[in-house]
Amino acid sequence: MKVSDADLLKSGFSKSDLQKLKNNIANHGGSLDSVIYDLANRFIAAKWISIVALTVLLLTLMLASGNTTITLAATLAIVLPFIWFLAPARLAYKSWRYRKIMSNAELNQL
Repeated sequence: MKVSDADLLKSGFSKSDLQKLKNNIANHGGSLDSVIYDLANRFIAAKWISIVALTVLLLTLMLASGNTTITLAATLAIVLPFIWFLAPARLAYKSWRYRKIMSNAELNQL
């Protein structure tokens, strides 16, 4: 999939978002395609980690003691923001959405 600045702007990226992506490419190498792909994958991973963590919290709430539930809730309140910080949430979400839209457009062309 070939990524262009115009396509990214049309899909919801701002000019400052594009500048952040280009700065990352300048500092670490790669291409716009690879950065979008990596950010989308980070979003998917962070989403599933959050879903699993909240599912465990719900099960703990139903099955375990109150102290255990409070401890787990406090731990998740500290850990989950770090996970979302590692994958810049806004850029990762926009990348995932862009990749999803482009995949659907490619499927519709076939």
